[in-house]
Amino acid sequence: MYKRPLYKKVIQRLEGTSPFIQVLAGPRQIGKTTLAHQARQALSLPSHYASADGSLLRDTAWIEAEWEKGRILAHRSEGPLGALL
Repeated sequence: MYKRPLYKKVIQRLEGTSPFIQVLAGPRQIGKTTLAHQARQALSLPSHYASADGSLLRDTAWIEAEWEKGRILAHRSEGPLGALL
């Protein structure tokens, strides 16, 4: 499977000790979702995926609910944590 040039950088950032959230931003259809899924598979960390892309506008309640799902998953995990948005 093709790996985007940023693949290694994303993996390094998520494996690092930095507590920062990593954001994948850019125009539509350039591979952000593919890169995120590849990183999730490579790291084998507990993960939750939700897409804000779609015909319905997402409101703050949706964002809060998805964030809470991730927070609960992180709380249950005993290993390293990371966030990729």
